[in-house]
Amino acid sequence: MELYQTSDEYLYNLESLSPQESRRLWKQSIKDSWGECAYCGSKDNLTLDHIIPQSKGGEDRLFNVISACESCNLNKAHTNWLEWYSNQIFFNIEKQKLIQTWIDENRR
Repeated sequence: MELYQTSDEYLYNLESLSPQESRRLWKQSIKDSWGECAYCGSKDNLTLDHIIPQSKGGEDRLFNVISACESCNLNKAHTNWLEWYSNQIFFNIEKQKLIQTWIDENRR
C-alpha cells in the first residue's frame, strides 16, 4: 500500500494504523520510491537520510528525507548535502537533479 497518494488514503492510514506501523510504512515507501541510495546508487543497507540534518533544523518531512545507504548516510553526517555530494567520487549531476526534484515536488 502506498501512502499519501490521496487525501482519502492519508486519512485511512491515520485512522487504521498504529503510529508505529504508519511510520514504518512511510519509511518503507521512501525506500521503495528510490529503490537505491539517492547518492551512490547502492542497493545495500538502505537507510533514510535527512537532506537537511535534523541537528541543523531539518524537518522529518517527505521533502527532507531520501533513501541513502548506510555508508553515505554516516559519511554525510551533519554536512550540507550538496556540498558533501559534489565532493564525492560517485557524484552524478543527474542524481543531483533527482534529489533536487524530490525536494521541490514533495515540498508542496
